[in-house]
Amino acid sequence: MRIWTTVMGQRLDDAANTRSMLLCSELLSRGHEVVMWTSAWDHIRKEWRKEWVESGGKPVRRSDGLEIRFMKGCGYQQNTSPRRLVDHWMAAADFAKQARSAPRPDAIVASSPDHVTAAAAVKFGRSIGAVTLIDIRDKWPDILFDLTRGSLVKRAAGGVAMVFEQRRTRQALRRADGIVAMMNSMMDWGLAKADRPRTDDEKVFFLTTAPKNFDVPAKPLESDHAISRALEAARGKTVFAFAGTFNRTQHPALLLDAVDRLKQQGRLREDRVAFLIGGAGQDADVVERRAAAHACVHYVGWMKPHEMDALLRGSDVGLLLMNFPSEAFNNKTFSYMASGLPIISGATGDLHELINEYGVGVNVTGGNVDQLADAIDLLASDDQERARMTTQMRALFDSRFDQKGNYAAYADHIEAMVAKKSARAV
Repeated sequence: MRIWTTVMGQRLDDAANTRSMLLCSELLSRGHEVVMWTSAWDHIRKEWRKEWVESGGKPVRRSDGLEIRFMKGCGYQQNTSPRRLVDHWMAAADFAKQARSAPRPDAIVASSPDHVTAAAAVKFGRSIGAVTLIDIRDKWPDILFDLTRGSLVKRAAGGVAMVFEQRRTRQALRRADGIVAMMNSMMDWGLAKADRPRTDDEKVFFLTTAPKNFDVPAKPLESDHAISRALEAARGKTVFAFAGTFNRTQHPALLLDAVDRLKQQGRLREDRVAFLIGGAGQDADVVERRAAAHACVHYVGWMKPHEMDALLRGSDVGLLLMNFPSEAFNNKTFSYMASGLPIISGATGDLHELINEYGVGVNVTGGNVDQLADAIDLLASDDQERARMTTQMRALFDSRFDQKGNYAAYADHIEAMVAKKSARAV
């Protein structure tokens, strides 16, 4: 079969363990021809992709056989801005133009975000009789509230745009042959948005972007590596780890506030606890400066996947530092799970329920410094409870979040959908 995937913000370097790449890899291993459509604009670096520039805008075929096709917009600098929406409109139009002359697919898996190119993919797929699936990864366009803030003119223009974008999303979700999602809450949202019942065509496949990182052989980092030095300094202590991009949704400043609070209250046992912060992003220089003020806090900067794995293997608890309650959470959460770590989580929704049901961490209210400080104090002082949570998390990961099994089931679903549609056409 020939299968297309569309995903606007896809990383192309150090991307093996991203959702789209894992799915493409599984499909390629089964002998399918796979094409990934992604933006010509690099969402992370905020520049034109070097692969697009070097190829002159033409498709690129990777050594694993995956073909990359680029959709060109206008680029943008702010993630929630009118210009980003315009970029996606233009990219969707470019997709529709290129798709007409490309070899036809049997199935299209369209990621949302973003909803604009996902809608264009569903429209094209229906026009040629291909199976169309929308993979819901976030609640677009609902979360684009920044477009309706600011001046009166901006609010009016943003409000009008949102009316059309909501209609676009509803129509795409209704017309797709099936919906998949990475969380139950995302599936519920999509079905409600489309006003469609849940059938066998709707499936949840958890993100599971992280391979197992406990009870497996691993090559250690060099002894002079920043992470190695931090882990050595934390030897014999209870190690709390944060990994990820610093942004307004989640940020290690919340952890540093909790550390400050514990110190003020005389509850910070620097001889018994250590905090490792890995990542970069918004106000990273402030994070580095504040971390240096505490002997038990170690900032190691941006990490490559194998470096993050090493940091988490040496840790005891993972930190999901949400600035406000939200169902959406950092995909590094699955790295914590894959490392067998209990989680202190500020998320609501699926993860909150999972932690409560299986006893694999502590739920706190996103943005609540006092609750975060109390949770840290609890897990730092109760070795037996922390050990119990670790055992539970490892068992949960093996039973429900194994990466290979999850993406094999995803690929099975796509193949079954194509077979079912083909049978109807006979």
